[in-house]
Amino acid sequence: MANLLVLVALCLDRQLRKIKTNYFIVSLAFADLLVSVLVMPFGAMELVQDNWIYGEMFCLVRTSLDVLLTTASILHLCCISLDRY
Repeated sequence: MANLLVLVALCLDRQLRKIKTNYFIVSLAFADLLVSVLVMPFGAMELVQDNWIYGEMFCLVRTSLDVLLTTASILHLCCISLDRY
């Protein structure tokens, strides 16, 4: 929810859009939003049911998305910290 608020705030506020550093923050918020929508619900279902019920192909897709989006979040954090340095 907070990631969505960050995206909305940066889309609506003209002053925030002028700061180039905020592009990293928007991209980080979007990557984290995708993790919370595409990865975490299925991981939670697997944890609750103690079984994967969605099939082998979707398991591979979810795992790939998990690795991709988590790595993207980490790289965005690195870019933000280097930019602030």
